[in-house]
Amino acid sequence: MISSAMNRSVAVFVLALVCSLVQGGEPTQIPIQLEFEISPTPLGPYIASGMGSEWQPFASYRPSYAVAIPLVSPIDWLPSPARHTMDNFVGNAKWGGYAEEARLSEQQKAFVRATKTLLNNPRTSLLMDRPDPNGPQRVFLYTLSLADAKDMAQAYYQFARNDWWWGYFDSRSKKVRESAEKVAREQKRLAEVEQQIETAQKSLEGPQKTVPYRTESEAHEAIGELDRMLNAAQVESAGIKAKMQAIMKHQRDSQRLGQEIINRLEMMYVEEAIVLQGTEARRQMATQLREQANRFIDSKSALTSALGEKKSLEERLAADQKALADLQPEVEATRQQEPKIPNKVIIYPVKWANESRGN
Repeated sequence: MISSAMNRSVAVFVLALVCSLVQGGEPTQIPIQLEFEISPTPLGPYIASGMGSEWQPFASYRPSYAVAIPLVSPIDWLPSPARHTMDNFVGNAKWGGYAEEARLSEQQKAFVRATKTLLNNPRTSLLMDRPDPNGPQRVFLYTLSLADAKDMAQAYYQFARNDWWWGYFDSRSKKVRESAEKVAREQKRLAEVEQQIETAQKSLEGPQKTVPYRTESEAHEAIGELDRMLNAAQVESAGIKAKMQAIMKHQRDSQRLGQEIINRLEMMYVEEAIVLQGTEARRQMATQLREQANRFIDSKSALTSALGEKKSLEERLAADQKALADLQPEVEATRQQEPKIPNKVIIYPVKWANESRGN
């Protein structure tokens, strides 16, 4: 039996969770507003000719700015070198990343495509540093212009929110909604079944006090006996009606009959009418008893079926309510992984050593 306390507790949890989802909204629908600060201190100077051959694609573009992304907890969905999230953001040798579709200049997209393999290398301070030993690490996203720097930061955080939402949180929130809807349907159906049980029990209260049977099997046996009685009454009634029609035919020819015969015919008609009345009474009573037995069987069958469905529903409902309640810590843990948007993002100018491009 499902306790009302459990129903209330699960209902409260579902309501609170659904409300939180509605209030939180879909991250993809919330514009990300970033504030930027241009650092007066540039990075570098970088020396193109001093970079290894693998870094020549980077050096050939000579990016002018670098966005410093602080890896502030939770960082589960913040792209950083050597993590699959960076692969998904900038792409790799096999596929293009989110940046390919972001609002970036074509030159910036070309730069990202040319350097995406390098951007997955965490072993260089060009890509990651920790300026404060007690502070977070930072990821540098290089761009060819200040406008691209701002758009790159916007794309970075939009991707992190999208990846968290669509890749993880949305599937769990949908699971919660589907589970909550399933529990609601089962609760509604359980209430309907309980009403059916009450109706069936009430319909059995009267017959159970008067009928000689208590089970469907006994009622079926009674119906069989009543059917035989009905058949016999119908045959008997047909015979009596035929006799009465014959008497009436003779009465129409009474002018050729003597008074004694006329009196006898009248007496016979009355006698047959009395017998017919008794036969019809037996037939009507058998019909009523048969209908009563059928109602008993229908009510008994409905009660048995409803009780069986109630038991099955209660078992499923208990399991589904538990599963729904068990989702709470998982959903809340996933919510805690939502990437946080910083109050301000620092953009550094990038200084290159004054040397010829041919070196």
